[in-house]
Amino acid sequence: MADKGLSPRPGVIDDDHVFDVVEEIFQTQINPAVAQHGGRVDLIDVEDGVVVVRMMGGCQGCGMANVTLRQGIEASLKRMVPGVQGIRDITDHAAGSNPYYAQTGK
Repeated sequence: MADKGLSPRPGVIDDDHVFDVVEEIFQTQINPAVAQHGGRVDLIDVEDGVVVVRMMGGCQGCGMANVTLRQGIEASLKRMVPGVQGIRDITDHAAGSNPYYAQTGK
């Protein structure tokens, strides 16, 4: 009998297992941190090791959202969770009504 969450093939990471681990990290570490700015990041899916997220609240439309996503969340997940290959943001940032940092018009 295989252990729950382990892939049947050695060296292959199961997206469902990665989802569960990432979801725990979002609940205990990431969302408490972004909540300080009125934000939230929802875990939508994991597809072939790519974590799919939607940013909400103060994160939606924030001028620093990409920095938070790439240098904070993605870097942490890659370091902490074997099998995470990257992150994809499906947020409609243009619809953000109360971003923590407003986008600048460069």
